[in-house]
Amino acid sequence: MNNQVVVCIPDAKLRGLISLVLADSAALVKSCPDLEEVLRLLSSRYCHLCVLTQGMGPDMEEVITAVRRTSPDTKILLIANRDEVDAVFPLFAKGLNEVILQPFNPKRVVGCLQALLGKATPKPNESAAGTQSPFVAAELVYRPIHLSSRSAAMRKMIAELWAARADPLGVILRGEAGSEFELAVREYQAMSGDISGYPLMFAPNELEVEMLATQISLDRLNDGLPKTYYFPEVEKIPKPQSKALLELLRRTRKNRENAKPLRMVFSTTVNVAAPDGFDPELIEALQFIMPSVVTVPSLRERREDVELIVRRVLMDLTAIYPGCRARSLHPAAMQWICGRQWPGNYQELVSVLRKVVMDCGHREISAAHFGRLTEESAAAMADPEEAAAGRVLEAVQRAAGY
Repeated sequence: MNNQVVVCIPDAKLRGLISLVLADSAALVKSCPDLEEVLRLLSSRYCHLCVLTQGMGPDMEEVITAVRRTSPDTKILLIANRDEVDAVFPLFAKGLNEVILQPFNPKRVVGCLQALLGKATPKPNESAAGTQSPFVAAELVYRPIHLSSRSAAMRKMIAELWAARADPLGVILRGEAGSEFELAVREYQAMSGDISGYPLMFAPNELEVEMLATQISLDRLNDGLPKTYYFPEVEKIPKPQSKALLELLRRTRKNRENAKPLRMVFSTTVNVAAPDGFDPELIEALQFIMPSVVTVPSLRERREDVELIVRRVLMDLTAIYPGCRARSLHPAAMQWICGRQWPGNYQELVSVLRKVVMDCGHREISAAHFGRLTEESAAAMADPEEAAAGRVLEAVQRAAGY
């Protein structure tokens, strides 16, 4: 998989030179106009390298810190002038990896970029990539793009999802209601080489086995990347369609042992009340045909990922609703979010953040906003200063007639 690099250089000539060198190193380059776009990109996908230039903001230490906080594993390269060297050295303590001083030697630039992208080290064996866990070797074979995997539970799930690619049919995802099934499917698709694509989704009430069989036949004739088929809430598939689906999967598995593998993902929720038409035998039969089962952990099991998820979702929401003013969270609000159980998992977290972003009229979201939405006492969780700010905010809103 090619390295992904984000470049934020206002000077068009310098930007073109760096982009040309990166393209020659077989890197995928994305140019961003400002820091906000850089942070939004880093929160939505993993980039191996971030190239910045001196003078992006009033305080370069804050810029480096923001990039490092958004994507801890991304390497940071700074291009600066030689007369600014005194201001560059403190940036290494904030997370800066390398600096290039202008005017520079082209060979020095090429060597520096190749070293940061790992081009000087031998590539891992492609034949062993399907069986090697992405977190066991010093040189990682794969790093997640759509999922936040700082916690041990999520890193384990990513490794199991990576190993599931060896199955000729696909994988089954298990998890509580509201888990990140859709993002896990996109991560599984990215592992197959399609980073920015979207899977073909078949809802339980829209599944037609005849149409699915046609799609599978066409996919066999296609020489490109395999398509990803997603079947959410498989336990709700009607019984007539479920029998035909199981028969199709049995025939397909028999013919796929030596052919191009399929990428089919079935998701099912655990500990859920059986709805009308629920068929528990379908899950058992499906697991017998597709033994690769991966459990998506709940947010309660991965507290370390909550902060990264919140920052990514906040940037996505502010991009969708540019008229909203909220751009950051107060530390007490972040502490409140990380301490909540979130029984509805990822979907509940996104729903609450969407409501807060729509209702907040300030640049910074306080813990009081979450307390009003969840009918809990945010003042008891916040520090005294934050609690006082929340009371002032409520008084202002009452006076304004909100």
